[in-house]
Amino acid sequence: MKRSFATVSILISMGLTACGIGPHQMNGVSGRERTEYLNSIKPYGAHWIKGEMTRDSRRHDFKECGGDSVSFKAGYEKQLDQTTAHYFESLNKHTLKVHACMRAKDYIYLEQCDDRCHYP
Repeated sequence: MKRSFATVSILISMGLTACGIGPHQMNGVSGRERTEYLNSIKPYGAHWIKGEMTRDSRRHDFKECGGDSVSFKAGYEKQLDQTTAHYFESLNKHTLKVHACMRAKDYIYLEQCDDRCHYP
């Protein structure tokens, strides 16, 4: 009995996923609410603000600090022969350097982006 219940549960789950119903929708977040949430997520570089900055001046400063001025991600790419553990270790070191550089340019990091983030 337990085996057939597990099999039915797996089949239902696979069927729902195949129909486009995934875990995010089964938890009540779907449609417009999900789209708005995803649109509210800003990349790392967008969280850096300072007085009288412009989108272009921040993009320039972020690039000078080692960030990716197009995607606004930290600017570190995984190397072909790199293990996952080494990638995250290197990414963290790189991100700390970007962070220190942006702080040295008088930027502050907002945990929760608001209108001051000026993104995109």
